[in-house]
Amino acid sequence: NAHEDPTFLRTVLFYDIAREYIPASKANLVRVVINGESWGVYVSAQQFNKDFVKDWFGTTKGARWKVPGSPGGQGSLAYLGDDPAAYKRVYRIKSKDDAKSWADLIRLCKVLNETPADNLEAALEPLLDIDGALRFLALENVLVNNDGYWVRSSDYDICQDDNGRFHIIPYDANETFSMGGGPGGPG
Repeated sequence: NAHEDPTFLRTVLFYDIAREYIPASKANLVRVVINGESWGVYVSAQQFNKDFVKDWFGTTKGARWKVPGSPGGQGSLAYLGDDPAAYKRVYRIKSKDDAKSWADLIRLCKVLNETPADNLEAALEPLLDIDGALRFLALENVLVNNDGYWVRSSDYDICQDDNGRFHIIPYDANETFSMGGGPGGPG
C-alpha cells in the first residue's frame, strides 16, 4: 500500500486524472482504526472486478485479466503463438476461465504483432479501443508510471467488454509522478 510513495498521494492523483480520459479505479485516502487504535492513513483503491466493469461498461459480462508486476515484465501483448498455456504464464484471468476468452486475447496479440503497419488501424478497430489504449499510454508517459506497461510491461489490467473489444486499464499507480526510468530515461 503506497509502496515507494512517501506522499500517499500518487495513486489517488493518478486515478483521478486517468478517470477523466479512460476507465480507471476510484481511489481515496482512508484513516484505518482497529479496535480503537489508529493505524494511520492508507490508500483505498477500487478493485478491478465486476463492479468496476459495470461502472464503466454498463454490464458485468466480458473477460478480465490482470498483468501482475514483474521487474522482467512479459505482458507486452506480444504474440506468443496459438497455445493459451504461454499466455496463462503472463496474464491472470480474473473472470470465467474459458477457451474463447483466451482465443480472443491471442487474436489481439497476433493482430498487434503481425499486421503490417498500413493495415493495423483497420485490423485493430473491431478488437481494441485504440483511442483508449493511446490515452492509457499517454497517461503512463506524462504522469511517469515507473511500474506499468511502458516501463515494465506489467502492472496493468485488460478488460474485454461484452462486444468483444479490449480496453487497457491502469493498475498499481504508486510509482507514478517520479523520476523517469523508462525507455530513453535515466537508468
